[in-house]
Amino acid sequence: MKYYGTRNNKDYGFYEENFEGAIEITDEYWRELLIAQSKGKIIIPFENNVCAVNETDFEFKNGCWTRLSENESKSRQLTIQNAVRSEEIMRELDALDRKRVRAIAEPALKDENITWLEFYNSKISELRQELASIS
Repeated sequence: MKYYGTRNNKDYGFYEENFEGAIEITDEYWRELLIAQSKGKIIIPFENNVCAVNETDFEFKNGCWTRLSENESKSRQLTIQNAVRSEEIMRELDALDRKRVRAIAEPALKDENITWLEFYNSKISELRQELASIS
């Protein structure tokens, strides 16, 4: 048997020995929880049980975990996705800036109608518009 809980009302974890307020779980369920955690879930105490859940489905508020509504969960997931995409865009902008510097130093045509500098500037403009739309 394992026990899940906190001894200091702050840091939750698994323990070998029982203590006041701990939730008892089987060794098999403990392994399942750790596998779920390794796949990105978080482990929380909820309704006198221990669960592995998606972080976007629950919120720790006023000292306890509460389930978010479907709309709140979707909103939180969108916020996370936008933050990830913003980071991707920033990396792409940095790479394009380096290419743009080369294009200034070595003017050449990408094709018969556009220079490399114009091409990179248009890509940067597109990325900045996308970044503005998700910010």
